[in-house]
Amino acid sequence: MKAAPVSKFLGFTLVEVMMAATILVVGLVGMMQTVTIGSEMLDTARKQTLASQIIQHQIERVRLMNWSDVAALGASPTPVAVSDAFAAQGGGFACQRTATDVKAGLRRLTFTVTWKSNVNRSYTRTGETYVGKNGLSVTYQRP
Repeated sequence: MKAAPVSKFLGFTLVEVMMAATILVVGLVGMMQTVTIGSEMLDTARKQTLASQIIQHQIERVRLMNWSDVAALGASPTPVAVSDAFAAQGGGFACQRTATDVKAGLRRLTFTVTWKSNVNRSYTRTGETYVGKNGLSVTYQRP
């Protein structure tokens, strides 16, 4: 009986194993960064949506006010209470209202919502509405 020939190359060399491990580590680190960035973007989008809802909520509250109450709103920035439903979502939202006269019988109300992200970056979203003596005229928001 003949013995099977023995090959000199029975396994991987140390260099091949190190190269494979390096490629694997680079791939894993890249995937971890992708998940982290994606999570931050999702959190930012969610909080921007909540800020828009807070502004819309404040504008709807103004629509329920009498003209005498709207006319009495101060011109200096005034903190406005954020509903408990929004505060429960987290994010530390703060809202300010500014009222200015455009002309007789027409006021512009500006609502500014500020918050911080999970990485301590500050964000602001602003919404404005024009309220006339005979009702709501225009509403728009900007980031």
